[in-house]
Amino acid sequence: TNSALQAVMAGFLKDLNAISRGTTLFRDEKLREYGLTGHQVKYLFAVCNGEGVSQDELAKSLFVNKSNVARQMSALEEAGFVRREQSAEDKRVYKVWPTRKAEELLPVIRAVNAEWKAIICEGLTEEEREGLSAVLEKLVSNARRYEEGRN
Repeated sequence: TNSALQAVMAGFLKDLNAISRGTTLFRDEKLREYGLTGHQVKYLFAVCNGEGVSQDELAKSLFVNKSNVARQMSALEEAGFVRREQSAEDKRVYKVWPTRKAEELLPVIRAVNAEWKAIICEGLTEEEREGLSAVLEKLVSNARRYEEGRN
């Protein structure tokens, strides 16, 4: 029934938020010495995955508002992880590129992420991991489709 689904989803979303918060705290602890916060990791990965990505594109791909992206890009630029330039075609658009410092830190960040995944997936069978991954991919796809329909 619809109310049963609502109850399951409420618990599920609460659990996802707890995992997300735990992820950020774990990354904070492990990456502090590099001058990077756990929250900044997703921004840095997104910048490193696209050459000259715009701040608007980052906002859409990360499901955050533009002001959060601008704030995080400013902090990452100040820390030497990214460089920003105004687009020659449109002065309202800022493109972002990773610096050598960011690229050199990527293996460390990937190792931290792998360590966290091992911690939270402890005790899951390979079949459970694959099933969880498939379900989460569907949920993300649905969320992206909804966001694209709004814009």
